[in-house]
Amino acid sequence: MNGTERRRPTFRPRLRELTAAALLCLLLAGCTPKAETPQAVPGEEAAAPPETGPGLVLQEEREEFSAAPEAAQPAGEPAPAEEPEDGEEEPPAPQEEVPAPQAEEPPEPVPVPEDESWKLILVNAEHPIPEGYEFTLMELRNNHHVDERIYPELQRMFDDARAAGIYPFVNESYRTAGEQQAIMDEYIARYEAAGSDREEAERQAREIVALPGTSEHQLGLAVDLIAEFSADSWPTWQWLKDNCARYGFILRYPEGKAEITGIAYEPWHFRYVGAEAAAEIMERGLTLEEYAAEKTAEN
Repeated sequence: MNGTERRRPTFRPRLRELTAAALLCLLLAGCTPKAETPQAVPGEEAAAPPETGPGLVLQEEREEFSAAPEAAQPAGEPAPAEEPEDGEEEPPAPQEEVPAPQAEEPPEPVPVPEDESWKLILVNAEHPIPEGYEFTLMELRNNHHVDERIYPELQRMFDDARAAGIYPFVNESYRTAGEQQAIMDEYIARYEAAGSDREEAERQAREIVALPGTSEHQLGLAVDLIAEFSADSWPTWQWLKDNCARYGFILRYPEGKAEITGIAYEPWHFRYVGAEAAAEIMERGLTLEEYAAEKTAEN
């Protein structure tokens, strides 16, 4: 054998082995089944792919429902509108109404306490009526007048007195400065007629009558009271002295106090000062001058 013949048997078997191996690979590849695309069955809907998470709209709807769940639909009422179809713009969700800020209500006014200083105003020879002092008068049935603020208590005192068989009568009340001067002149004339000179007559008159501008009668807070159906007024004065404080009045010029008040004892002259002051003054036997001095010292 030559060299060529000796190599040929060796080559051919390898070619056959390679060819067989290639055919085997081809056969194996052809036997592997291909993945088939599933076909939808007529009459059945294809299952939607699973969601990976809630969308923004659904999330908002859940939040709204959770915060304010809708009530069950009552029978007979129309069902809520359906969601818009594809291509239609979804109406915006209703905005929650925010109440408009309300204006703050102004605070209620604090009631101002009534100025009751008028009740204790001190008027005498040393303390004339303050300039500009004003008040309103009320007319009584016998044409006399008083400060309208004392009228209710004056009437109540009269009603209780009559219920007790005492019938007081207003003999003197408010006076003008001119009327006060006329009374002063009358008393001066009386003392002069009795033999006193002018100076002495004026001094004597001032013990009974206050000078114009220094009389409580010009305040409308004082009344001179007598018995209405009797010439004897002592029972009336005694009842008034014992009970006047209950109605805010005091016996203004008590006996034995002329050096303090500047006016002689007048059992008929009653002055309104208010219930609280009247109770203390009458219980302690004070004059208005003494009471006012104590209050001034306390302050």
